[in-house]
Amino acid sequence: MDPLVAHQRAQDTFADVLVNVTSDQLSSPTPCAQWDVKALIDHVITGNQRVVERAGGQVVSLPEDLRAAHRASAKTAQETFAEPRGLTRTYPLPIGDVPGTAFIELRTSDLLIHAWDLAIATGQPTDLDPELADYVLAFSKQMMSRPGLRGEGRPYGGEQPCGDERPAADRVAAFLGRTLV
Repeated sequence: MDPLVAHQRAQDTFADVLVNVTSDQLSSPTPCAQWDVKALIDHVITGNQRVVERAGGQVVSLPEDLRAAHRASAKTAQETFAEPRGLTRTYPLPIGDVPGTAFIELRTSDLLIHAWDLAIATGQPTDLDPELADYVLAFSKQMMSRPGLRGEGRPYGGEQPCGDERPAADRVAAFLGRTLV
């Protein structure tokens, strides 16, 4: 799958879950112990804005409505990656400088896993874009071959059990350390 297409599909998947979140669910817990639903949504929006920042762009203020803020931030992140040098430039990240091709994969994975988190937290189905989930699982397995990404204080927990009969997004979540219910 083309990385730009995958990133847009991950943004769309997150938006499809976000549209069903009600205001009374914003303080609900998520599979990310440190975040409630509102904090998780804010994390995704901020992550989109960081794409622009790390490319040297200017972040614009966003609407207060969470859905509109996500749409606007998703659009600017996608546009940044789609620029002529968007996938070839180097982005300074806390883990070190990474090429755009790696950064877009990290963002795509983050979007899909947090769409899954949001679905779990708000009682929605987790059968999220199976083709995208298979794509994310494949590059996540390559990424996890690097040491230091899993464990306490690391971006990902240890792989959790998950049967092949589960939706593809559940398999991604389990691979990245989420406990399935």
